[in-house]
Amino acid sequence: MPTDMKKLIAETFLEMAKQSGIDKITVKALIAECGISRQTFYYHFQDMMDVIEWLIQRAVDRMVARSLEAGTRRDALNILISSTMEERVLIRKMLNSQKREVIEKLFVSATRAYLQEVLRNGKDDSPLNYSDMEVALDFCSFGLCGILFQYCIEEKTDVDDLVGKLCRLIPEGVRDGA
Repeated sequence: MPTDMKKLIAETFLEMAKQSGIDKITVKALIAECGISRQTFYYHFQDMMDVIEWLIQRAVDRMVARSLEAGTRRDALNILISSTMEERVLIRKMLNSQKREVIEKLFVSATRAYLQEVLRNGKDDSPLNYSDMEVALDFCSFGLCGILFQYCIEEKTDVDDLVGKLCRLIPEGVRDGA
């Protein structure tokens, strides 16, 4: 058996979700596809939403790491949007599921965590106090998710154009306190 069972379960879930959407995946079907017992599944995850949450958190962790290595804010945003557009089919299937409301909340929360980590670990010296930063993070998270969800519907997105438009919404001087 593979040493990283949690990863195997999650990756198998992803493959199944890409084929049929998340509403049709049951624990029984997932464990059969993985070749594991029900007990093994529940040792690693509470339920199917826990699998989705774990997958989203791992994606955020990867994007944060890549974004922190980016040279500019534009490059970091490009990483976020490109990664999202690469998974647009899966995201559409998730949003078209009966769990849409929960999925949206997970995405907003993950986007907020991403933005918070990039701000915390980046070289961005924001003039905002803590309370203002909390509101700004919420505003940006909801707005960015709404835009990303809308662009996931489209078959093709000019990522560079979208990144440019988003960067123009927040001029450099605003971040720098000018």
